[in-house]
Amino acid sequence: MSPISEPSRLDPVRPGQLLMIDLPGPELDKDTAAYLREHGIGAVCLFGKNVESAEQLRRLCADLREVMGEHALIAIDHEGGAITRPEFWPFAPSAMSLGAADDQQLTEDVNAALARQLRSVGINWNFTPVLDINVNPANPVIGDRAYGSDAARVTRHGRAALAGHTREGVAPCAKHFPGHGDTHQDSHLALPRVSKSRAELDAGELAPFRALLPETPAIMTAHIVYDALDAEHPATLSPRILTGLLREEWGYDGVIVTDSMGMQAIDANYGRGEAAVRALRAGADLVMALGRREVQQATLAAVAEYVPENQAAVATKRERLRALARRFPAQADETLDPQADAALLADA
Repeated sequence: MSPISEPSRLDPVRPGQLLMIDLPGPELDKDTAAYLREHGIGAVCLFGKNVESAEQLRRLCADLREVMGEHALIAIDHEGGAITRPEFWPFAPSAMSLGAADDQQLTEDVNAALARQLRSVGINWNFTPVLDINVNPANPVIGDRAYGSDAARVTRHGRAALAGHTREGVAPCAKHFPGHGDTHQDSHLALPRVSKSRAELDAGELAPFRALLPETPAIMTAHIVYDALDAEHPATLSPRILTGLLREEWGYDGVIVTDSMGMQAIDANYGRGEAAVRALRAGADLVMALGRREVQQATLAAVAEYVPENQAAVATKRERLRALARRFPAQADETLDPQADAALLADA
């Protein structure tokens, strides 16, 4: 990956620039627009509650870009299969189906089609591919979201998925680092723990992430404790994992975004504000502060205390985010027709 430019020391970082929030509905109402402006929030994640039609979604993204500016990051989980937010476009198969077919070009083409769907309305960040290895039959959350049960297959198809999104101008995001495939708990509901040795992790869970770093502009963290890496902290809050392993040992300089801090693995064990600051100190660039306005504000308040004393570090974080937005601008391409991919996706 190319290095980021030198961060500006003349443009102080605002706390909201390090947070991603969600929106209450399908339109950008005046109150929410004012809230985004007031706090300088530059990243949002869209969900089903924000999606009605292609035209509505295009208008929402245009309004968000107008408020958040040229560095706006507008994200969504649009993996294909069961995790498909807009349901009015041609349906894409799951990662498991693509992995079973084991046709890398098909996986790239399907992911390119997903990216074209999003770029047609102005969404510039897709939280996919899933690089988890589906090795635990009791896993309640990964299932058909994974390309397979071995590291080599997941790596092959993860590479293809990254390539498909990148060539169509939408930022992909590898998840859930260091790997959610061998858990028997869902981090939405509990704090899972993986007790494999470092050697086992290197050969399994970690292998796809490490192999694909050069092609990966962003990585999402997992709210899971990995005993061999850091027996005390979940990866999202672990300096040993995010900075020691990912940044220093592996040399990764792309964006690190947390999974939702509203998931019970974090929310039930740490205060929202405290967890956000811990994640930033650990090495994350962007905290996913989803949920009610009051929990967003609690996160903003905590980050506001952290930012002034860490301007050099947070300026580097912001520059990574801005570099991602410059490379993948949130600009709708209305010449794209997602229905043109119907035959490709139907045959996949």
